[in-house]
Amino acid sequence: MSASLKRGFRIAVLALLSFAAVHTDTSRGAEAPDTILPLSAFPRETIAIETRSARRHVLEAWRAATPEMRTQGLMFVEDIRADQAMIFVYQTPQSVDMWMKNTLLPLDMLFADAYGCIVKLHEQARPGSLATIRADVPVALVVELKAGTARTLGIGVGDRVTRPSTDWPRDARPCAPSP
Repeated sequence: MSASLKRGFRIAVLALLSFAAVHTDTSRGAEAPDTILPLSAFPRETIAIETRSARRHVLEAWRAATPEMRTQGLMFVEDIRADQAMIFVYQTPQSVDMWMKNTLLPLDMLFADAYGCIVKLHEQARPGSLATIRADVPVALVVELKAGTARTLGIGVGDRVTRPSTDWPRDARPCAPSP
């Protein structure tokens, strides 16, 4: 190999190593989004959770209205009140995977079908976890609450989430209680 070829090879290797050093995140490969939106940038609405015990809990919710907002959710938020939530709305029910990447506070997650029925409850999701959290059926809405809120309010599978300002869900049917 000629000297100039060896020199070019060394420069390429050094450039590659320099790029890798700059672009490697040692914290589980998790990188922050280019732009972190403040919660004030998210649209707001009121949601209600109606339990089988005939209670109705009204919460202030931020709505993740765009793909970028859905990707961020409650990442980088240090705390929320028990009467606050983040909602992820899907026009067509679908399989939804959630995780806790860059999320600083533990959360309860409610997965609701097209009728507003809670089909899965995941309590105490661990901050920073990359474990996938999903329902086994298509969902139209995911609600994130401060951890412990579901238990405190007696919320469970078979309860209903509504969005009064949007008249959602338009079609209601009885929700099946948890087995």
